[in-house]
Amino acid sequence: MEKLNFIKVHVEQHVFNLTLARSDKRNAFSPTMVNEIAYALNLANSNPDIRLVQIEAEGPVFCAGMDLKAFEDPTVDIGNPAIPKVEKSLAEIFACLDKPSICVVRGDVIAGGFLIALSCTYLFALPHVRFSLPEVKIGLFPFQVLALLMEYMPERKAMDLCIRGDSFSAGDALDKGILSGILDVEETALVELRETILKNAPLAISRGFVALRRLKEQDYKYNFLLESLADLRKTNDFKEGMDAMRNKRKANWKNS
Repeated sequence: MEKLNFIKVHVEQHVFNLTLARSDKRNAFSPTMVNEIAYALNLANSNPDIRLVQIEAEGPVFCAGMDLKAFEDPTVDIGNPAIPKVEKSLAEIFACLDKPSICVVRGDVIAGGFLIALSCTYLFALPHVRFSLPEVKIGLFPFQVLALLMEYMPERKAMDLCIRGDSFSAGDALDKGILSGILDVEETALVELRETILKNAPLAISRGFVALRRLKEQDYKYNFLLESLADLRKTNDFKEGMDAMRNKRKANWKNS
């Protein structure tokens, strides 16, 4: 395996463990980090000995979403020439997995962090974790997260989360159908789920993921969602939102 800068991986008893390891930046994903995640998941997907993928993160924040500075200015990003570049969103990368995945969040999930958390087959959180979609506060909109939220809740409720931009608790996330469960101290539910998955037929499960992808492949227009985000990042309101955030002032929206 090639050297990875922003994630850590290890395999244990048929489980491919991937850990977000950019805690100094609250695990915000840069283009290089996305490439590394794609590279690692492709390895897991192509290895018949891997039956389950588990995603975790270092530090107090699971993921703060997109590193806007790194996406706007490639010179800010630390490249990894050993890793192939991809032109896909995180949601699309995870959608290519033919194996079950579990996301375990022990820190807050913010903005584009939802793309990782909601893309996994199962999502568990510790009781203190908070979830938030603050994009509208800086003139953006979580287009791709909206697409994933609509797999878990009605359209109006999904839009409401994106429009309000408020944070909510793990308990609220469970009530909304986003979480598979809230973990206790022993993380019993997580241990039991892993054991259940690993004892069942891996080929049958893999074929199930292939079938599921075919069933809904017309529903998700990743290119459209990425283009919508790129267009919004060019607006005056986004620039205003970013400046207001940096200077800790109220934004003056111009709707342009």
